[in-house]
Formats: sequence, C-alpha cells, structure tokens
Amino acid sequence: MRWLIRRVLKKGKGSISYEDDIHFGEILTIGRAADQAIFLPDLRAALNHASVTALGNGQYRVESLIVAGIRVNGEITYTKAVGTGAVIELGSTRLTLLDARGEFDAAVEVSTIDKSEQAAIRSSRSKPTSLEQTWIAKRWPSWTGFILVLALGLILPASTHVIPGFNTVLRYSPLPSTSFWNPGEVDAAHQFFATDCKRCHQHAFLMVRDNACTSCHVKTRAHADPARFNIPELGDARCGTCHQDHNGERGMVSRKQSLCSDCHADLKSRTAGASQVADISDFGKAHPEFHINLPGWAGNGEFMPKSMTWTAGLKENSGLKFNHEKHLKADGLNTPNGRKTLTCANCHLPDAAGSAMQPIAFESMCHECHQLGFDTLAPGREVPHADVAAVTYTLDEFYARRGLEGGYADARAPTIVQERRRPGSPPMSRQEQVEALSWARDRAREAARTLFTGKACVTCHSISPPSGESDWKVAPVRVSGVWYADARFSHARHETMKCADCHAGAERSQASNDLLIPGIDNCRQCHAGAHASDRVASTCIACHAYHQSKTLTLDKPGSR
Repeated sequence: MRWLIRRVLKKGKGSISYEDDIHFGEILTIGRAADQAIFLPDLRAALNHASVTALGNGQYRVESLIVAGIRVNGEITYTKAVGTGAVIELGSTRLTLLDARGEFDAAVEVSTIDKSEQAAIRSSRSKPTSLEQTWIAKRWPSWTGFILVLALGLILPASTHVIPGFNTVLRYSPLPSTSFWNPGEVDAAHQFFATDCKRCHQHAFLMVRDNACTSCHVKTRAHADPARFNIPELGDARCGTCHQDHNGERGMVSRKQSLCSDCHADLKSRTAGASQVADISDFGKAHPEFHINLPGWAGNGEFMPKSMTWTAGLKENSGLKFNHEKHLKADGLNTPNGRKTLTCANCHLPDAAGSAMQPIAFESMCHECHQLGFDTLAPGREVPHADVAAVTYTLDEFYARRGLEGGYADARAPTIVQERRRPGSPPMSRQEQVEALSWARDRAREAARTLFTGKACVTCHSISPPSGESDWKVAPVRVSGVWYADARFSHARHETMKCADCHAGAERSQASNDLLIPGIDNCRQCHAGAHASDRVASTCIACHAYHQSKTLTLDKPGSR
C-alpha cells in the first residue's frame, strides 16, 4: 500500500509550498522516534504516539498508543474510524486525512499550527475562571449567598435559644441546628477515616443515623430488650445520644450520670415491675450492696457460678484448702531454699492488662515448698500435678522398672528386687518376674495412698479414696476469678492502695472459704457519686458498661 505524505511548508508573507513523500505499508506510525513514518520533533509527542490504518474506500482507523489518548476532530479518543477530512491534532502539528488519488492508496497532509491559532484553540477549550467570562453578574449572587449564609448559619441556629423545642425540630430536619457551629477533632478511634465525612454523614444536612454506626460496630451488644422494657428513652435512643464525635480524641463516650440515672432512679415503676434491677441514682447515696459471683455446681456436677448479695459472713466454697495466716507469717517460713517471707504479690500477680489477677499456678507459686516426691531413694523423682491418672501411671512405671532392674535398697522389698543384677547375669525367671511386679504394684499403691492422704494432695484438696474399679478422686477447684460479674474493676487503677486496704483480714484468715472480697462500704471510703466534693466523683460508667446485653446486638434492621 502506497501512502502520500504531503507536508505544508509556510514561507514569508503568507506563501506556502508543498513537499511530498511516499510511505509503503498499511499502517502509518506517528511519534517522536526516528523510525516513525511521520516524525514529530515535539516534546509533547511520545516516541510511539499513534497509528493510522488505511481501510480502503477513503476510510481510516486512528489508534492512540498511549494512555492519554489522541485528539481526533476535537475529541480525545483511543480508537476511532473516520473518513477523509478527519483532523488529528498532536501538539503543534495538525494531520488531515485526504482522499487518495492516482497511484496512491491513502494520503495525509501534515501542517503546523501557528502560535496565534494555538492560543485561540486553548481559549475556546478553557473553562471560565472569572465572572466576567460568564453571563453572571457579581452583585446579586453575592447578596444571595450572603443572605443564605446569614439565615442558615446564624439566624436559624440562634433562634433555637429563644424558641423552646425548636432545636429538637432542627436536629431531625435537613436544616442546620446549633451543632452546625461546633465541628471539632474526631475521636481517636475514628482518626483513620477522619477525612471521609460520608462514612458517618451519609445524608447531607441530616444527623448521623444508627446504621452508619452499626455498619462497623456490627456485634456491639445492646443494652436491654426494648420490647420487654418499654421505655421510650431505651427504644428511641440513638447511638448519637451518648456518642457524639468532634469532641476531641477522647470525647466519644459521655460520662454524665444522668444518662443512666434518668431511667434507673425509678426503673421498676417505669417498666411496670418487669425489671428486677434495684433502683439506682447515685453511687454514694442510692446504690444497693454489691452482687458477688461465687462458685456453684448444677445437679449434674457442671460448674455453674451463682450470684448473691455480698454480706460480711458470706463463704466461698472453691474446693481448695488454704490457710492465709500460715503463709503470711511476719517471721517467714522454712523452705527447701531457706527462710522466706511471703507477701500477697508472691501468688497474686496482675494479668497483662493490670485488671484481674492471673490464676494461681502450682508449678511457679507452690512447687518450691510443696514438692511431689514419693520415694526417699529417688529424691529427684516427682509425680505430675493435677492429673490423677498420670500420678498412678508414674508410680506404676517407676516401681515396675525398679523391681525388674533390681538394686532397690529397701529392706521391705523381696530379695529379687534388692539384688543388683550385673551384666551377664542370667535373666529373671517367670516366677521372679511375677514376684517383682507384684511387689511393684503393691509399692505403687502404697506410695499413692501416702501422696493422696498423707503429705501431699490432701494438704490443699479434698480427697476421696478409690472405690471398686475407680481411682482416687480429687475435688475440683473452681475460683471465681471475677467476683463482680456485672461491673468493671481494674487493679492497675488502684496501685497506690495496699492489698489489705480492700482485702482486710487476709493475713488472719485460716480457711480458704473466707470471702476476702470487699463490699460497697469499702469502696465508698474513696468513691462517691457524680457530685462528690470530698471523695472521688464516680459516675455509673466508671464501673458499668452500657452495651452488656447477653442476647441482643445492635445490628438490627432499620435506622434512626
């Protein structure tokens, strides 16, 4: 295929001349590279910028070889089929596709767009940047905008201070209320999308709806069942009632006591007796005695904690024997490693969060003194803790091996067990093996009885002897760990207190069922209600969470 490339050369005084060139091939390449059919010495052109394919009958296909596209007939395109007369603009070059004649199959005219023409093109394509370039005058739009801002941003919100209830109307309307004046820094938890206003403000000029919150907080627990407790403040409550953003990095959670006491001060009458929770309005003046979570068991033996009101004589049956007085002697205890004085911190260690205490661990806290050795001839051997089957297996394995190997220096053992068998000695007869293993079985049972009822297990646990085919039984140990089930308490926030300030009498307690958990009077020595002046002002949220329903979550249909 023969292409005619006609270049238009402009000379002085408006005269022009033509320079023809011939290109062979179906595709005409355009760009700044040296191998292009039409070379463009323009930095705005890519090395391989575009191509034109002759389709025949005066039809062409123009394709862009770069992401930015190419302008054809005044429009940016990536590929387009055109006819003769189509104009391609690339920087300061204009290419016009012609109708081929004579011996040529396709033709294109290449000309230069002069500076004045380029300026006119840019001007026609540019957007207006000033009012003078439009039909809009300056004065009346300015006055209109000023009046709208004055009315919506000042007069309307300010009127809520003189018209009772008007602010509530505005809050549920598309019009701005007083909150229009007070945008601030968002909470720390929302900082990662602080610039994405639509994440929460899904509807213009409307308050944040609940579904904007629950779309992220999907499994947040509800407070109570609004169908069972038909209280308008509960059923109609919005997330924004308690959680208002733009109040600083730690301003999302409202700590006002009235948010809780407005309902709980007379909750029983509000729910027509449906609620069994006592009426509460102030921690210092109107708060019932604490409810304590204590160990308990169902009829089938399954562990089932029970909650009861704290009293001074309340007992905690955890299944463990422990004497605090014996372990907290001021002059210390005799241990295998010498005299040692114990304190509360030796056994009661806070968890990683500093809130609750770690469970007592026998290996790290008790084993130093309460070792589980069972044979004076093997002082390094011990049975495992907290596994009756493993204890029995360890004893059977130990004495069976001693009986078969021999050399066990115990006058009570048979001769075949006491004799040391040297290499090369004849193997034990069948009768000797039976005698050795019979001794081993009896000796293991004796050691187990000594461990469980004599010097080890029975010291801390309640033990039941074997019956028939059953093994020794150790009463399960169940310590509550969290005694205030419906409240929060953090030891880390009370580091300045001594253990005895709250757990009074621990150093004199001789029984493990003594409940050493304090009641409300102990806490009231330092804490009072929201309006306290001589003690720590403590509102409901200091100890209680709002979202604590055990069955309901906030991811329900509908929004407010």
